[in-house]
Amino acid sequence: MNSCPNIAQKEVRKRLMIGYVSLFATIVAIIYTVFFDQSHLRFLVFFPTIVATVTFFEVLDRTCIVYAYLGIKNMGDKYQKEREDDSLKVQRMQSLKIVIKALVAAFLITGIVYLV
Repeated sequence: MNSCPNIAQKEVRKRLMIGYVSLFATIVAIIYTVFFDQSHLRFLVFFPTIVATVTFFEVLDRTCIVYAYLGIKNMGDKYQKEREDDSLKVQRMQSLKIVIKALVAAFLITGIVYLV
């Protein structure tokens, strides 16, 4: 089983909004630290970047990392308990992959900002 989504379109839209706001905050932080020569504050780019990357990876995989950990899914208007153990294992593994990909991307972006 390759994918086992645990969020529906409404949840995806919420995450996209959070992702875009975080992306905007990341861009503002990069512009501020690079163009105003605030090299001692460049580590602050990491925080909006990690929020943006996690939410965008959740949207791509349609898997909420918190819901996967708690064993629930929101495929409509209400929360449901995930009853299939195989699906829950896939969701938890997918959420771990999302966290790892997001950390790598956030560290990479923050590292690039440090080098600029």
